[in-house]
Amino acid sequence: MTGRFESLIYTDCRQGQGLRGTPGLQFQARSAGADRSAEAVVQRNLLYEPPPRWMRERRPVSEYPVSFAHVYDGLFATASGVYLGRESVGGREGNQLTHAIVTDDPAAYGLVRPAQLFGAPFWTVEPAPDTRCPRLEPGWQPGSFGAAEARAFVHAASDGADLLTALLSTLRPPADEPSRRVLFVAREPAEVLRWVTAATLLLPQREALRIGFKVFTLNPAYAPQRILAVHPDWGGAGATLDNDQGYVVFDLVRHVWSRVVETRAARRWAELFLAEDPLDVVDAVEVAAASGVDGEGSADVALAAVLRRLPPREQVAGLVRWLRKGPPPLVRRYGAGIVDLLVEAAPRWPVDVLRGLDDVSRAATFPHRGATVRLALIDAELREALASGTVHERAAPSIDGWTRADEARALGPISEALRAAEPRRFEALLRLCGRFGLKPPLGGLQPGLERFVLDWADHPDRAYRTEAWACAEGVERLLRRELGQRLAAEPDIAYELGDQWWDVLLREPMRLDEPLDAAVVEAALRHLPPVQQLDLIEQCLRTAVDADRPAALVNRTAAVIWTHRPVDLAEAHLLRRLLPRNAPLDPRIFAELGAVLVGYPPHSEYLEAALVLMAHGLWSPPPEVARAIHGHRALTVALEQLASPRPDIDELTLALRHVPARLVAARVRELCDALAAAPAAAAFAVLVHAPQLTEPCSRKIRGELMGNSNPAHVALAFVLVHIERQSATMAAMVQPGTHADLDRMVRTAVIRCSQKRLDDMTAQVEAMGPMWLARWRTLVRDNRRGLLRRLRPGGRG
Repeated sequence: MTGRFESLIYTDCRQGQGLRGTPGLQFQARSAGADRSAEAVVQRNLLYEPPPRWMRERRPVSEYPVSFAHVYDGLFATASGVYLGRESVGGREGNQLTHAIVTDDPAAYGLVRPAQLFGAPFWTVEPAPDTRCPRLEPGWQPGSFGAAEARAFVHAASDGADLLTALLSTLRPPADEPSRRVLFVAREPAEVLRWVTAATLLLPQREALRIGFKVFTLNPAYAPQRILAVHPDWGGAGATLDNDQGYVVFDLVRHVWSRVVETRAARRWAELFLAEDPLDVVDAVEVAAASGVDGEGSADVALAAVLRRLPPREQVAGLVRWLRKGPPPLVRRYGAGIVDLLVEAAPRWPVDVLRGLDDVSRAATFPHRGATVRLALIDAELREALASGTVHERAAPSIDGWTRADEARALGPISEALRAAEPRRFEALLRLCGRFGLKPPLGGLQPGLERFVLDWADHPDRAYRTEAWACAEGVERLLRRELGQRLAAEPDIAYELGDQWWDVLLREPMRLDEPLDAAVVEAALRHLPPVQQLDLIEQCLRTAVDADRPAALVNRTAAVIWTHRPVDLAEAHLLRRLLPRNAPLDPRIFAELGAVLVGYPPHSEYLEAALVLMAHGLWSPPPEVARAIHGHRALTVALEQLASPRPDIDELTLALRHVPARLVAARVRELCDALAAAPAAAAFAVLVHAPQLTEPCSRKIRGELMGNSNPAHVALAFVLVHIERQSATMAAMVQPGTHADLDRMVRTAVIRCSQKRLDDMTAQVEAMGPMWLARWRTLVRDNRRGLLRRLRPGGRG
């Protein structure tokens, strides 16, 4: 399965086409989840590098090869690039487009190696329609060069096995050899990427993801990737076989490469890749990496598991140990096949050998020996548990031929030991029963069982893995009864008891009219991640709704859940979905939500949650909270107007009248960002109604003007510089330093800008009224000689 990626497109943009808004090379579009850190990774590592020599020669665009690159730089990123020729503005050579995909989840690649994405159908060579481009959704397909094609390619190449071995040995050098970077010399990117694909298919996928490559680069010394490729006609890097400059050079033009210390593992995997089914060999590479075995032993496990090749005689014991201790998912997947290769019968063995033999005995080859081996193993592990308290953790699978008589024979000595065991040994014996699926009758385990339950209740810090017990439900029921009695005697211990026991006692269904369940759920909601919190809340509410007296239990359940926490948006929708309309809950349940809405700054989702509850008739907020909600909604309207390309000033000012000053103070940064993006007239209208924003807005505009001369920013800065003639209060809020900087920046912009840009600035000022326009024309006349005629009514330009 393949996963989701964020997407970014980098190319030359016209005014307003890219994310910066200004013309030039920049990120033209990105998907919703891509951020500046993703942009930085792509820009540092993956952009197309046009060759200056070819640009000077003005070669046709069709002659330029595509680029393809991958890197791990905090994020995993892969990119395909094309050369486009002239820039969109100005006509210079050097325009290119790089389409990149980025993720922080290595699982998004599935089992695909990054080089296999070359030629994938999802790459684009055109800019997006706007600055938002779609994500690469799960289910995408790589290019057409898979394992079978790689095997055929290496077979067909002259000395293909030797080149693949050398490349693989370089990527995984011997322990005593320094790691060196790889430099390909080639004219076609596809040839390089085929060799990279073949080599990385013989590396574990997670390891391959961290091996960066770039095809082509102008200067390998400045590229961070492990594998690099240069074009022989581009100039730049001068590494050759005779002067490798520290690289391992693979010259695909002359089909020669640097001398490499060949590793046995590299030769072994390369020969297997060419001799066996390549998909099986790739699977074996992954199994070897995940086996948990070091050195050549990992390959022995993988070849036995996937290719059914037994290791040398002296390594068979290691394979049996892997069957006992290897990662359970791999053992479950491949163990039966390996057991078929290795199983041998043995009536009695030491406990470690018996465990391995017990795994082996599940093979259909020896069903008649399974019960005998299992009984011997249980006796050995019982002695080990009584002596040391240790029990093998992995559950023993069921076996064919196991009868009730066998179970009774196994339980006899275990039950006797449980009756006499002290608490720690008692718990170990419970795990022993769980490991083998044995269920001793609890009524016959006294007095050991009672001693264990009382000791457990006294020591909540015991890290028992109850899921490993065969009779966990019955033992937990006795523990619940003991803790419930203690809570009834001392209600004040509810908070402490919940914190101590929530992860043990959480179950379904939870009835929150029971004090112990209420204490456990309150604690669980303090500790669980949000998704699991919502699942627990839904389970508790459904239990209440389905009760005989639902109204009372629903209110009790809601009170337990939300007494100390506000209702969030997901929870509000859950209440709307589960509870009938216009059946209000006890208002005290929403006290925390009301406090959040009255306080500043509240998260927007709590406002939406309140609106959902009110619309469904579950809550009628008190006047103070209702006023706060009204203020938040008015601010939302104001922000929507500011974001509009043609804001309605009357609607904007009307909304601002209903936004309290405290809310404005709490959302200063968001408001300043909105003002900087809005037309100057709309921004000035906001400052008139909220003068406390004057100074932070001035600082914001000053920062914007340091990097551009946006007409709206210049117009607003002009008003802020001359505001004292209209509002002394607002003028006093602009700090002297900020005032001087804005004045200088406005004059500089007026003097240096083009006539078109000046006209745009004038239009922004004119929208604020004739008084400001007259002052603007005076400023322009005083600072920009020769433009007076153009600014007069009826003038040209």
